Amino acid sequence: MNETITKKLRKLEKENDITILYAVESGSRAWGHSNENSDYDIRFIYKNNNIRHYLTINKQADVIESNDGLYDIVGWDIDKALKLHYKSNPNLREWIISPIKYIPMKEDIFAGLPEFDVEVLKHHYYGLTKRHYRKYIKENDDVTLKFYKKLLYTVRCILAWMLLDENTLPPMNLDELIRENNLDDSIRIKIIKLKDSYRNCNIGQITDNEVYFIIEWIVFWLEYMLENLEKPKIRKDIDVYNKRFQQIIGCDDF
Repeated sequence: MNETITKKLRKLEKENDITILYAVESGSRAWGHSNENSDYDIRFIYKNNNIRHYLTINKQADVIESNDGLYDIVGWDIDKALKLHYKSNPNLREWIISPIKYIPMKEDIFAGLPEFDVEVLKHHYYGLTKRHYRKYIKENDDVTLKFYKKLLYTVRCILAWMLLDENTLPPMNLDELIRENNLDDSIRIKIIKLKDSYRNCNIGQITDNEVYFIIEWIVFWLEYMLENLEKPKIRKDIDVYNKRFQQIIGCDDF
């Protein structure tokens, strides 16, 4: 499957006259709770081969997208990626730490840049938790695999937030998040059962009472997170990013 994905990415390179600097999986497969119905969420960072693309007054396209139902592919120009790194964009961070890499970096794109801001990440995971709870969980009485998927996504966001609250940058994979948080067995076992139920496409592997327990746990953490957020204060030197951008677009080694 990796060979098929790599071919698709190389085709996009030729069609758009770009060089892909980095490509990964970013979704349930990288989170560690995909099932037989999961698609591929392929994400990449690229640079345009013609440097004149970056020397225009009018804004140029900085996103490339392709989706055939099974392969959802999205690429960001290095210009966009560095701007989002400056803002501590959480989605970009997950791309960087993804355990499934289709095209690894030849040179570290983000070498020498500041670390992601913890408070920005905390606000992101809190916002996702709140949104998913209100939209998919709070008023939902249907026990389906889709519902379990939303629960798992929400749980993963909380586990990431819990580590951030201890000033620890979280991994992407759900199993690693569970281990690093050292959860009490009362919730750890239920989360694992929920994950296994979704992965095996078998809703019978976890009881309704256990699912309800997880939902109550989510409600508790929603309240706790809201009470323990601080306003982000991004203090980064933009010149560091400008120099990195110039190095990448002007260097054949990237």
